Amino acid sequence: MKSVFFYLVYFLFFSVVGFSQSQKELYNQSLQAYKDKNFLQFLTITQKLDSMRPSHPTYTYNLAVAYALNNQKEAAVSTLEKMVLMNNEVAFETDDDFSGLQGFVGFNKVLQLKADFKKPVLSSEKVISLSEKELHPEGLLYLPKSKIWLASSIRKRKIVSFDVKTGQCKDWLKDNDMLAVFAMKADEKEKYLWVSSAAMPEMEGYTQDLEGSAELLKIDLKTKKIVKRFFLAGNHVFGDLAIAKNGTVYVSDSGEAVIYKIANDKMEVWLDLKKEAFNLQGLAFNDNQTRLFIADYLKGILVIPMENPNDRKWLTFPEGTTVKGIDGLVYYKSALLAVHNGVKPIRLVQYDLNGAQDQISSYKVLDHNRPEFDEPALATVVNGKLYFFSNSPWKAYYKNFVLDTTQFENPMLFQLKLE
Repeated sequence: MKSVFFYLVYFLFFSVVGFSQSQKELYNQSLQAYKDKNFLQFLTITQKLDSMRPSHPTYTYNLAVAYALNNQKEAAVSTLEKMVLMNNEVAFETDDDFSGLQGFVGFNKVLQLKADFKKPVLSSEKVISLSEKELHPEGLLYLPKSKIWLASSIRKRKIVSFDVKTGQCKDWLKDNDMLAVFAMKADEKEKYLWVSSAAMPEMEGYTQDLEGSAELLKIDLKTKKIVKRFFLAGNHVFGDLAIAKNGTVYVSDSGEAVIYKIANDKMEVWLDLKKEAFNLQGLAFNDNQTRLFIADYLKGILVIPMENPNDRKWLTFPEGTTVKGIDGLVYYKSALLAVHNGVKPIRLVQYDLNGAQDQISSYKVLDHNRPEFDEPALATVVNGKLYFFSNSPWKAYYKNFVLDTTQFENPMLFQLKLE
């Protein structure tokens, strides 16, 4: 009983994806059914909520409770396993609602899974700490022709270059009209740098009138001048982007689950995924750019054939993995490297693809449950190594979005040698 109320109330206000009015009503109905001990109705409503928001921690936990209270042990255990893969800190074993599962073989396996998830996997290593503590980095890019490392800043609304040996930062581009800077990608000739940005309460100078605004910037790399802006107001967050060899740019919008395309300096909706996706994140082309992969924070990874985007499909994840919490996504040698930061513990996973690149054939956990990891986000591959910032201070802001610098360390750049 205690656990149900805690998770329902807590995640109602603090989950990544908010609740619509219809979900609030269903939530209240499910809570009432639980109080009335009408467990069959509690199960029916919770199943509906879970289908509306897959991998949502509240719904997943309560679905496990509902199955257990209806003596559907296999389903309860399966759902608990899903929960543990998303968050191994949930103390479900102390919840009286699962008392009927005590001694059940499947329940003991979930308990063992929870224990196993406390073990760290240490594959990457620290390279350097950046000199600018309050940067709050998100995107990371190396320009091989210019031999320059760039980092984007959520907090400071700018792009910095940094020395990979010393970590010393200096402003590369700072514009008073820039929003919080997310991803950065350059075309093959390094003529233009494309930058995704959005208005975030964590950025300096945020005002309410900027809420829901997002902008894609086209920057001349030689002059460091913004030559074109693609601005949208409403409910938008431009999180990541991918550039085709012909110069076409694709941008993910996590605010409205839409992928935009920019060709010949004109932006238009390429794919409207609002009916099938929830919170779009990382974008990555395969080597020959016949397929575009995009991560969804709740649903996993969508593979889109470029010749016929209507034939897109969601990848099926192997047992022992979760679709939840993928932010950064990088393609490398027929595999997808995924940064799961919406889970506990945070992990980096390599998902190997089959020959057709429309299914996951196997997986490998690259990093897992490391104390240095606190919201790694986007990543990039340079000379066979995966680079990323291990820590971003999302949790170090007060309620009024004042940054508490005592709660985090300087940005740490990590590298992981890929096989």
